[in-house]
Amino acid sequence: MKISQELLDRCRAIPVAVLNDVMVKAGCPDRVLSHELRSFDSHERFAGPAFCVRGESTGGKPAPADVRFDMYRRIEAGAVLVMASGGYRTTAILGENMCTALQQKGCLAVLLDGGYRDRGAIDAMGLPVRARFVTPVASSGRFVLAELDVPVQLPGQSTPSVKVCPGDVIVADEEGVIVIPRHGVASIVEDAEQVIAAEERTRALIVGGADAEQAYKANDRFSHVRKIGAST
Repeated sequence: MKISQELLDRCRAIPVAVLNDVMVKAGCPDRVLSHELRSFDSHERFAGPAFCVRGESTGGKPAPADVRFDMYRRIEAGAVLVMASGGYRTTAILGENMCTALQQKGCLAVLLDGGYRDRGAIDAMGLPVRARFVTPVASSGRFVLAELDVPVQLPGQSTPSVKVCPGDVIVADEEGVIVIPRHGVASIVEDAEQVIAAEERTRALIVGGADAEQAYKANDRFSHVRKIGAST
């Protein structure tokens, strides 16, 4: 089932902190990615379905067939490219030309657990990137994209890793990145919007002079949250 743009827009408007709170109550905790996967540019918020790519070090051996050109052909407009490096830290695995090709296909943003280069040029393109580091060193046969459209693992904030499946929704803001299982997006968004409304009512009461404890008691935040389960 394709996730509507209207639902993705609503998702992007919700703080990642609220989405995380709701997902914990929904039985799907530990889906926030490591704080080390951060923004190095001026573009903060995005929400889109994951197009997953797994890469690996060649280990100094002849590189297997690289699937990057198939990646350019297959990624869909509005998708977030999720690139798992398997812990590779030697070079950049993304650069300006790759981002140019991705942007031409309508790629919304890039999320990777490694490094990239050409930061200034990519920032000027307006393509958001969340990565572990920036480096001028090119991969030059030392890293290869090996598989497309497969589940991947990225480092988590509260667990060693977070599984990302193709079609899961990636939401990023100024505080972090969260992965919402595709099957639970609609209920998570709806329930999170109710949480935001409850929090706004609570603040209004406190600003108006109400006792904080009574204000919280008058506006239950999470009893409406529906279970979605942790697996996709």
